[in-house]
Amino acid sequence: MGRNEQCWCGSGLKYKKCHSDRERQAPINIFEAEQKMIALLREGYCSHPDPDSDPCSPRIIKAHTVQKKGGLAEISEAGHVLTAKPSMKEMMESQGKPSPRKVGVNSASVFPGFCNKHDTALFKPIEGETVSLNKDTAFLFSYRAIAYERFAKEAQLKGISVQRELDRGCSFLLQRMIQTHLKTYESGVKVGMRDVDRWKKQFDERLLSGARDDFHFLAVRFDRILPIVACGAFHPEYDVQGKPLQRLGRNSADYDHITVNVTSLNGQTISVFGWVGSEVGAAGAFASSFARVADGRKADVLLRLLFLQTDNLFLRPSWWESLQTSRRAAFTELMMSGTLTRRRSANEFVDDQESVTSATIVGIDSG
Repeated sequence: MGRNEQCWCGSGLKYKKCHSDRERQAPINIFEAEQKMIALLREGYCSHPDPDSDPCSPRIIKAHTVQKKGGLAEISEAGHVLTAKPSMKEMMESQGKPSPRKVGVNSASVFPGFCNKHDTALFKPIEGETVSLNKDTAFLFSYRAIAYERFAKEAQLKGISVQRELDRGCSFLLQRMIQTHLKTYESGVKVGMRDVDRWKKQFDERLLSGARDDFHFLAVRFDRILPIVACGAFHPEYDVQGKPLQRLGRNSADYDHITVNVTSLNGQTISVFGWVGSEVGAAGAFASSFARVADGRKADVLLRLLFLQTDNLFLRPSWWESLQTSRRAAFTELMMSGTLTRRRSANEFVDDQESVTSATIVGIDSG
């Protein structure tokens, strides 16, 4: 290539400032690359949609997606929980099948997504020991999940610039393989970013207006503390019986989404699903499929769903260690579903009738 031509990798830089002589450059330390990506995650902002009429406070905080005093504290042991988010080192050492790792409660489930003022004021109604589950409180649980997902997706996009350096010192063939993979990955992340920006806009409009007419939720209360908490949002591709709900992968389509929050209040675990849109679309069908699960199986089906759909989940350490090796391996496989190492299938959503926890349903709220 000419030195002043745009580089073949698609970075937008001139060849001389990008891949020229790349095979002779010193390889980048993969763990240093990970630290650079972690540093990008620390660059926060406030997710509140109206800073002009309601100005932010100066300090961006590490906002918990799951309450520290409620959900996390209830499943922690010696101040620690297990997280499903693997480090790069663990991914390599486990050959792409990492086990949950220990993390301190203060660091679990946090992201710099709100200023101190808005995090405190906005989520105060769902931070107490007793919370009334209605459209307003369910909306706040969902808003927190959407804000987190938007931040996480933007962090993924920023991290690609660091990953582009991973082919230093490699042959041209390997450079090409790495950059082609990253190009495909980047396209997928951008589609996801488009979707989550749309979700966030929908929730922002309803947060400011107070409108809840097309917000729907399903909340299930268990009689005890389950060994897991979580917060996230996803496209419901299959319901919990494995029935297809919507076909993903079409760049021009607008997909239904649904949020899920699992935490504990007043000695009980609650699971809250929420979405904006039709009551009978893919999200509504997903929630209905969960409601139809036999009450005695809801806890196990919920656990399976969380391992499948979000890495922002946290486990009680002793519970995980008490599981049989085969069951831990099965959950680890579910965590990798939908990644490059494991293609997602409808069968993964079907209840396998294995029991790893027990709980009785003491209430179901919807709206």
